Amino acid sequence: MLTILPTSRAIRSVILKEQNHDKFLPSYITMSEFLQRVLVVDNYQRVDDDTRTLTLLEASDFKNFASLQIERNFFTFTQNSSYIFRFFEELSGELVDINELSLADTYGDYEEHIEILQELYFRYKQLCDEKKILDPIFLPKMYRLNEVYIQSQEEILLVLEGYLTNFELEVLQKCAQLVPFKLRFYANQFNLKMQEKFVDLGINLVPDKNQIINLSTLRIEASNFVKSNAIVECESFSQGLLQVAFIKQKVNAFISKGIEAEKIAVILPNENFAQHLKRFDEKWNFNFAMGESLQSSTFILSLSAVTQYLDNQTVQNRSRLNRMGIELLDAFSSVYKQEIETIDFRSCLEIFIAKESNKTILKIINEELFYFEKLLPILEGSSFKTALHLFMNRIKNRSLDDVRGGKSTVMGVLETRSVSFDGVIVVDFNEGTVPRRSEKDLFLNSATRVKAGLPGASDRQALQKLYYNNLFLRAKEVAISYVNSAEALPSRFLMQLGIETHQQFDELDYSQILFQNHVQIRREEEKIEYDYDFTSRTLSATGLKSFLTCKRKYYHYYIQGLKEHDIELDLPKEHEIGNALHDALRDVYMKKSRFTDKSELSKEISLALEENSADNILTKYQHKL
Repeated sequence: MLTILPTSRAIRSVILKEQNHDKFLPSYITMSEFLQRVLVVDNYQRVDDDTRTLTLLEASDFKNFASLQIERNFFTFTQNSSYIFRFFEELSGELVDINELSLADTYGDYEEHIEILQELYFRYKQLCDEKKILDPIFLPKMYRLNEVYIQSQEEILLVLEGYLTNFELEVLQKCAQLVPFKLRFYANQFNLKMQEKFVDLGINLVPDKNQIINLSTLRIEASNFVKSNAIVECESFSQGLLQVAFIKQKVNAFISKGIEAEKIAVILPNENFAQHLKRFDEKWNFNFAMGESLQSSTFILSLSAVTQYLDNQTVQNRSRLNRMGIELLDAFSSVYKQEIETIDFRSCLEIFIAKESNKTILKIINEELFYFEKLLPILEGSSFKTALHLFMNRIKNRSLDDVRGGKSTVMGVLETRSVSFDGVIVVDFNEGTVPRRSEKDLFLNSATRVKAGLPGASDRQALQKLYYNNLFLRAKEVAISYVNSAEALPSRFLMQLGIETHQQFDELDYSQILFQNHVQIRREEEKIEYDYDFTSRTLSATGLKSFLTCKRKYYHYYIQGLKEHDIELDLPKEHEIGNALHDALRDVYMKKSRFTDKSELSKEISLALEENSADNILTKYQHKL
């Protein structure tokens, strides 16, 4: 029997559980690998990411594309092309014809956007056909089933934890006509949309039951109730960093209760939190599923030191450069602002590559250089600085596998699908983080998307809730923490799960876990008494607000004259962006005092803002935001 699981981690987890049993192991495969094997498109080659972006850039070369407010220079386009591809992927997955989108736009609010996206789609499709490259977004209209492979399986079981697109369900139904095809599915309040798909097929599911669905006969073959016995605790903290101490304390508590370290998982809704946990993991107790970012590699640090100094020759940047090696400056000082076609890009990087000692990182750098050199002709006319920033971003997006060897795993929630842990720790359980807000409603609002047959914001949030809920159901002990401050609130999902929140321990106790070698000294605030005449100077609105919210801050800033340390940046400051926008609006309304067309006003402001912006691409990009 062939068993399909969501991820490679789920496969490893199942094999580890069954390896001690005296029997033959079933064949396991991930859903993405299964689709690659059963879907065949003759005479086409799958597109790689670089070719994909460049082909879309070529397809966007038409007049109306500018109305999407996405610049066509390579630097900006690569930052925004992912939004376009995500939108096309959703259309493809739900089998929604792009020509029918306008029917869902009842009031014509997105008429112009839809027309531009339609033209872009067809131009991109034509280029892909000419080049004989296959983008997965066109797969539903081009594939044929690999019947030989499907019929070579006696039976197929899909462990479904999540959501099947209309296209995926169509493929599975065709497979079910060739061999017995079954689904294992747990129906609950967070996957109602998937349940509706089964109802449309004539399969009525029982809520809160784990069920085996025979897709070949459209019947339920077995079912059993799912009940959680997990002990759940939830704590709040005023500072996010204290959650590192919370993690360490809970891991220790779980192990004390007899849970093996290998069966404990730390879930990070925001994976940036991993850097804090790594800094305090002195004994290497954790392994990080997201790997080790190359941002802290010698190669990137030395490149950053030089580029930051060339952009802003501040004392701070000079000190950073001195630490990495002042001799590195010679590699770029004369070519930094020259056009890329006049420079040997690889030769300029040789001194930085020589400083990197990690062989795995060197392999990644050479691999990325090989692909990036193919993109250099597209960047003709751009500066070496622009090309270098693009290349550095590519390296920063790569990661190394974690080889620390820690027993407890740190991961994102997607990696937990169909994997069970006895002890589960989740941090940053805050509103907007759990569930995370999606960025997919860029071109259409949620109501229009739902009417068109695309998933809405609530559908995507329900899917994230499903992953957390199922993870908690399979656990014995669950510990949750969140930040409670003026800027952060607990997730409302906690109430939906029926989890009570509290602050059980003194935060000072947690801080001692992090800083055990430091003596904690409680200091009393110095009392300040000062006679001050408010009539001696004009009181600004900002000054009044400061006085009302924090008198100590007012004293230090306005009376003592202590100022914040100002660090020069390569990006425009907020007031500079505001001034540019103010000047742009002034220019627009001096030309024409009244506008009745929203798109005309938007276009005029965009042109005026471009004229009032600095020449460098980063500044223009900030103004666009």
